[in-house]
Amino acid sequence: MSEDFALRMKEQGNALYREKKYDDALCCWGTALGSLRDKTSPLAITIRSNTIMAYLSSGLHERVVKESTLLLQVDPRHTKSLARRGTAREKLASNRGSLATFQQRKEFHNLAVEDMEKCIEILNEETDSDPGQESLKRECKKALQRLSKLDDEYYTQIAENLDNGVAKNTFDSGLRKYMAMNLTPLGEHPRIPKSSMRFEMLAVRLIAALEFSQRITIVDDETGKLVSKANDYVERGKDILNLILTTVAQVPFCLFPSKGSSVRCPPITVHLLAFYMRTCLSEKAWKEFKIEEFCEEATTHIITDDEAYAIATHGYSEVQDRHNPLHGHGKTFAQSARGCMPCCFRLTREGAKDWAAGLQQAVHFGKIEGAAFVLNRLLEGIDGKSVVPTMLESDEAGCNSMMHAANDMTSGFSWLSIRMLVQAASFSTSDPNEKEMAVRTVLNKADNFGFTPALASCSLMNHATMEVFAQVGARLYDKKINGRAATKLMKAHDMIMGQLDCMGEDIANLTRALKSTSDELCSYCGRSPEKKLLSCGRCFLAKYCSGVCQKKHYKKHKFVCSSAKVDQDLDWFASNVSAPRP
Repeated sequence: MSEDFALRMKEQGNALYREKKYDDALCCWGTALGSLRDKTSPLAITIRSNTIMAYLSSGLHERVVKESTLLLQVDPRHTKSLARRGTAREKLASNRGSLATFQQRKEFHNLAVEDMEKCIEILNEETDSDPGQESLKRECKKALQRLSKLDDEYYTQIAENLDNGVAKNTFDSGLRKYMAMNLTPLGEHPRIPKSSMRFEMLAVRLIAALEFSQRITIVDDETGKLVSKANDYVERGKDILNLILTTVAQVPFCLFPSKGSSVRCPPITVHLLAFYMRTCLSEKAWKEFKIEEFCEEATTHIITDDEAYAIATHGYSEVQDRHNPLHGHGKTFAQSARGCMPCCFRLTREGAKDWAAGLQQAVHFGKIEGAAFVLNRLLEGIDGKSVVPTMLESDEAGCNSMMHAANDMTSGFSWLSIRMLVQAASFSTSDPNEKEMAVRTVLNKADNFGFTPALASCSLMNHATMEVFAQVGARLYDKKINGRAATKLMKAHDMIMGQLDCMGEDIANLTRALKSTSDELCSYCGRSPEKKLLSCGRCFLAKYCSGVCQKKHYKKHKFVCSSAKVDQDLDWFASNVSAPRP
């Protein structure tokens, strides 16, 4: 039964791929692969080969190398994987937009040559060749010809140009570049009035305080002469930034890594800072941090309200002309929300309304700036849109925004996308009962095939999303949200869970944690007690059948539950602030 289901999903994915809907195709193939017990069967290998081709078509070359290598461990003579891995390594070697060094490019080059030669060698050994194999052989030979023309001088030139470009952008970047170009402001737009951009404008001012070192003139007490002295705005700005990040790193938000520079952190951008300030800071925090007072004092002489608004919205005539579809830029939020903020605001001014598609694409690829932009606009009620209904809108494959976040296996920021969606749903209403139902619906709404986001992450064995779903209380299946599941669907669920129990202790523990939120099981031992479960007194998410289980589980649970404190690495945080660029 599982093989028939997988075969149907494979064919549906193939049809979507032919229509160049690569993300939807990957979703179907991931579901098909998750339903198969044997991941090394011929059907599973075919599905995995298809996913590699979709990654290659999407330009995810690092993922192609990784998945091809895993497949070649199962079938070392799989020629398509060798050729695709070689193609991906060729792209990584010659990509002018990459920051790879000369040594890294040469290594990719040599490995690509090895893959292509190995593929041709295997194809030559085949006695019964078909047109597809001959075509693959010709492609490999063409790739070797291209690679033979790329010498050390070529890679050296790319590396030198990139080094010069990086140095130039670093010297003349961000707010300085915007303000030095004397651009023509477009003015306030009725669709994004200044009142709706309050937090974004504050974020611009805070970044300005960190970027511009200022000097003030004071009277020396001893000599009575005027002397020039550096002010402490930069250091105070660093302190305020650290207070914001410390707040959002704590339970229940957990929207920033509590270990600062020791782990991979999201870029600290205008719209992410605005999302943090809009949804996480209480009135008490605003009074204590004095963000508005500091920004007014530190940046009044640097930047006006009109300039802060124009920079936050990329509202300049020259910028809008540059980011025009005629120059290859996006025509929809689905294209631009992957990271091009000038295009996003241009589309906003032009009246684009595909907010759900933009959010889906942003979280699917871990583009935090794009996700923050869409969520901020929705929280401000643009076009009369509500946050939760927009999150629940589905694409053609039946996947909503949370499902797309669950399918992000490459960016490293899927945990943040999921938590941002949860936080936005929670912030969208002040009523406690409505808040709980909004979060529960966003977390547990099933797709057209009956898969919830948590179950989809299990079928894909996506360790990062499984972990965060367990932390936020997602369920494998929620009858209250999705109704009673069909018997066939429950069998597929049980089969997936059975496979995961054999995948090692870490996966088994995450599966058990997800089962505990779904079926009211103990978060430590996984049993269903006769009496009511006890909840953790801090996060109220973990549940235990006894104090003994809670004590034993605390060694791991404390890293999720305890109030996090961001490391006081203020210089590191300040250097990782990403200012808007034209």
